Amino acid sequence: MRINYLSPCHRLFMHCGWFAVMACFAAPCALAHTSLERYARESVCISVGAGNIDVRIQFSFPAVLSLAERKLMDQDGDGKISKTEIVAYLNGVQARAEQLLRMSIDGQAVPLIALEDPVLDLQDAPGVEAHPHELRLACFARVPKTFGVGSTVALDSGLWTDAPLMVAVSTEGADGIRLHTVGTQGLRQPSTSGSIFRIIEARCAQWEPASNTNGSK
Repeated sequence: MRINYLSPCHRLFMHCGWFAVMACFAAPCALAHTSLERYARESVCISVGAGNIDVRIQFSFPAVLSLAERKLMDQDGDGKISKTEIVAYLNGVQARAEQLLRMSIDGQAVPLIALEDPVLDLQDAPGVEAHPHELRLACFARVPKTFGVGSTVALDSGLWTDAPLMVAVSTEGADGIRLHTVGTQGLRQPSTSGSIFRIIEARCAQWEPASNTNGSK
């Protein structure tokens, strides 16, 4: 099942988030003669509701990194990416996400459940070529009954850590829910050890959801 919509915080991020990241990091990168076009962009949106925590991640691959991924998709090496090859690639992505995306609540690991199938957008360039593409993932976790004021939510990821990443994070809470976020967004250099890094940590500052009777901590 595909749910092809963006949450309010993700829409706001798509309009404003990359501008903020560029403003913060463009100057240091210019001084280091580093092109931001080398970086895969990873935008993460965390949405906390009374019953579920939704996680939506979009990877935007620039031309050079896209070419490397397209070569992986093209299993028969004919220079074309078929629907069958796309399905196989996305199945692999989903398997990796199940291993390398990890959420913890109050320091305890919680299962992440697929919310929809991964969505691949080759942007009208279906072959093996240096052309940008995007990949979207969506999953969710159940909110435990003990969740309340002072509870923490953390998300770690090992996806594409072997590539240079530009990470930006946005969060939102349903009515009556407010989060204080400690994001780790910014530029990340490639890791050769396959490390998993903390994307975001948020603490619940208000927990009064209308449809939930959880007590505050």
